[in-house]
This record gives sequence, C-alpha cells and structure tokens, in this order.
Amino acid sequence: MRLGILAFIIALFFPLFIKNKMWALYVSMIIYGIGGGFFWAVIVGSVGKEAPKGQENRRSAIFSVSWSIGKAFGYLFGGLLKGILGIKSFYIALACLITIEIIYPIRLPKEVRERLKSEKQEKEKKDNQHSTQLNDIHIEMNDSHIIDNSTTGRNENEIINKEELNFKKKDEKVRYKWEGGEYKNKTYIYIGYIFNFAIKGTNWVISSQYIKLVKDFDIKINLFGANPNEMFVGVFFFCLYLAQTTSLVLMALTTQWTYRRSVILLGFIVTVILYLVMALSNCNWLLCILSYIAGLSSGFANQTSVYYSLRASTNNKGLFVGLSEITSGSGMTILPLVAGLLAKAYNDNHVPLYINICVIIMCIIVFDIIYRLMYFINSRRNAKRLSREEQPTPLSTVTQPQKPNNTSDEADDIQIPVEMVPTPLVGEQDTSPSEISRDDNQSLDSQEKE
Repeated sequence: MRLGILAFIIALFFPLFIKNKMWALYVSMIIYGIGGGFFWAVIVGSVGKEAPKGQENRRSAIFSVSWSIGKAFGYLFGGLLKGILGIKSFYIALACLITIEIIYPIRLPKEVRERLKSEKQEKEKKDNQHSTQLNDIHIEMNDSHIIDNSTTGRNENEIINKEELNFKKKDEKVRYKWEGGEYKNKTYIYIGYIFNFAIKGTNWVISSQYIKLVKDFDIKINLFGANPNEMFVGVFFFCLYLAQTTSLVLMALTTQWTYRRSVILLGFIVTVILYLVMALSNCNWLLCILSYIAGLSSGFANQTSVYYSLRASTNNKGLFVGLSEITSGSGMTILPLVAGLLAKAYNDNHVPLYINICVIIMCIIVFDIIYRLMYFINSRRNAKRLSREEQPTPLSTVTQPQKPNNTSDEADDIQIPVEMVPTPLVGEQDTSPSEISRDDNQSLDSQEKE
C-alpha cells in the first residue's frame, strides 16, 4: 500500500519539474499505473477481509463512496485551481498523498487480528483431535477367545486401515449444491467484470478525450473567473462522480439490486444515450443532467463487480477483487489508447464517442452470451453435487460383546467394521468361536446321556 502511494508521489514530480516535455508525462503515467497496481487491489481486498461475514457489501460500498466523492470534488476543484494556480495546483495533490502516506495504518485492526488468531487456533485444535483419534485405537481380547497371532495382527491392521479411511472420508470436503445467491454468483461475477470493463473504460475515454470536443463545440460555464471550457469539464465530471457517489450510498443500504440482469441492461442503455447526446449537442445543462444519470450507472457498475468478487470466495477475496481490477484496468488502458489513435488518424474529435458507443453495444452482446452460457454450465455442475439433505454414508460398525474373563470383571467391546465380519460360503460350516463352543457343549451333553 505505502509503495503505491510512494509511486504516486514520484509520478507527480515529472510534470511538476519537467515542464513542456511529452515524454515526462508518459513516464509519469507509467509510474502512476504501477502505483495503482500496488495500491488499489490491496485496499479493496483489505476492506473485504476486515468486513464481518455478511457485511461485505456495506463496507465495500462505504469505501467506494469515499473515493468517488473525492473524485467528484477533485474534478470540480481541479478545474478551478488549474485556472487560478496553473501547474502549481499539483502541490496540493502532493500534500494530500504525503498525508495519506503518514496516517495509513501499519497493521490490521485489533478485532481482525484476534479473529485470524482464533481461526488459526481452531484449525490447530481440529488437526490435533484428528491425530489423537487415529492413534488412540485400542483392542482388548478376552482369554475365552484365543485367535492365532498372525490372524490377530492382520485383523488389527485391517481395523486400523478402515478407521483411517473413515476419518479421511469425514475430513474430505463435501460438495453440496449451490443455492440462492451462491449459485447466481457463479454467473454474475463474469457479468460484473464485463459491465465494469465497459463503463469504466468508456468513462476513462471521455476523461482524457472530451476536453478536445468541448473546445471544438465551445461549451462554456463561466464561474469564478476560471477558463470557461475547463470549468465546464470540471462541472461535467463533478456531476458524473457525484451521481456515482449517490449510487454507491444507496447500494450500501440494501442488496435488492443484486443478481438483477435488467438493471445492468438499463445501465448500459443510459450510458449509450449519454454518449450519443455528447456527440451531437453543445447544451451545457443537458450534458450535465445526462452525466449525472450516467454517473448512477457508473457507481452501479463498480459496486456490482466488487460485490460479486467479494462473494466469490471466503479465503481468496483479494484474488477475485484483483481480477475485477484487471478487467476494469484493461478497459481504462486499451480504450483510451485506441480512441486517441483513431481520433488523430481521422482528425475528428467525435471518434472517441463513436468508439464508446460501439464498445457498449458489443459488451451488451457479450453480456447476453456469457449470461446464458454460464447458467448452462453452472446448472450442469450443480446437478453433480449433493443436496443439503443428503449426507455422505460413513463406514458402519457392529459391536460383539465378549464373555467375562476369569481374571477381570469387565471386558471391552470390540468395534469391528461391518465389512470385516466374515460371511460363510454356501455349504461351508460357520467356524466362528461362538459356533465351535456351542457344538462342543452339544457333544458333551450327548455323551453324558449315553
């Protein structure tokens, strides 16, 4: 985390001290991207790890609200400070980063440390109990039942092997059927990745390219004596990220929005409408209203992907959150590059908006294909799992009571697996000790009568 903040600080030095050099800006953005890799996935994974069970949505949404509102006011004051201070406005960003570097916690909170410690102790306790059960197998034979030593050794080994197999089967993880949200999450996690890729990637395109179209259309907002075009861009993105913050706050209060395909489709459609109006209109108030509506979709896309990633695994939340950030980051990397190159090739600043529209439409098609395909695959996988009512059948045992010994008042029962009780073949005499003893008694009675 601190390495990521340090990378952000270094990235600011290049445009701040190496002015009017395009290569310095490129190097700055490369370092910024590396810092984001150290910073973002770690932060989101930590939020999910520290959240109590069932509170992942609320905690992750609160975190998203914090950065979203920071982004909203960052664009608003960024446009204002850029017009007043120029390049010196970077010093304010530098001061914010240094403050975060100082106040960020060094270790996990106390309650999280205690929870991890108790989980570790519980696991060690179970391992010790398992080891004790395997070693504590005692068989005591009675003098009235004398069995050949070789047979006894073989039977004891078979009993131990059966017991070990039984314990191993108990320890194996039983694969139960996915139910409810757990089952839907297997499909919606991929839909969340696609949605986040499309919305974040296209938002990043207009963040980097829209200023050129604003100057072409001469869209203005006169405020505080700042540059009218730059002030409009600041207000436009302030509305977008303020709406994103509003969306995240609402999503933190409820989970009714989860696993609803129609809401995701609505988010795609609203975003496409915004890009169409941006390409055709120069009405500043209309664009700000539409940017607010599209911002609601942006917040929904972000929280959708994060929520489904945090629900994908209990022990690997950081991994799935990292995959979510990889998909959104790839959209934020590839789409602005392609849009910028094509805009320059055709010498038309409308091209980035046309690319955004095409990307959204393609993602809607892929979204529908993935939705149907993953539901088919997961239904087949789920059919092979056990239902919650079913239980794996353990090895059953029978108890043979032993006759009391002359030298002891009590005798232990011998636990013998059912599979090991010998069954005589057809036509074969049962020569078990109890049968031999009964035959001997009958022969003695007949001799006495004679």
